[in-house]
Amino acid sequence: MSPERRILVAIDFSAGSDEALTQAITLAGQMHADLELVYVLEAGVDVFVAGLTAFDSEQVDLRAGIERELANRAERARERGIACRTLVLQGNPSIEVTRRAREIGADLVVVGTHGRTGLSHVLLGSVAEKIVRRSICPVLTVPFSKKAA
Repeated sequence: MSPERRILVAIDFSAGSDEALTQAITLAGQMHADLELVYVLEAGVDVFVAGLTAFDSEQVDLRAGIERELANRAERARERGIACRTLVLQGNPSIEVTRRAREIGADLVVVGTHGRTGLSHVLLGSVAEKIVRRSICPVLTVPFSKKAA
């Protein structure tokens, strides 16, 4: 009996993270791995990426919306016969994603990139890049192809 394999997928509801999820589902099928979809809610951040509709300012409504969006994405994996869990964390995305990957013994972290270059990349930083630097397991970065845009 082979040990259970786990793939952690960082989700931010962008088209790039949806492309990363598509890749992760394919890999999970090939590796016979389970998926865990993780969304990190940053404290004090009031702007949310496309994919989330307008929420009331109350934290409960926001969290329920995030959990609903995660459940929709998890269903894509389950339709392919892949076990999939979801989790909402709070804090710094790169720190929380890599911490969670260690906690569950992830074999792989999958994260989408937004394709920022130049000054916007320098000023905003790259969550994907920080995850690559902090992770103790392999990280697959899936570039945003813009074909879905």
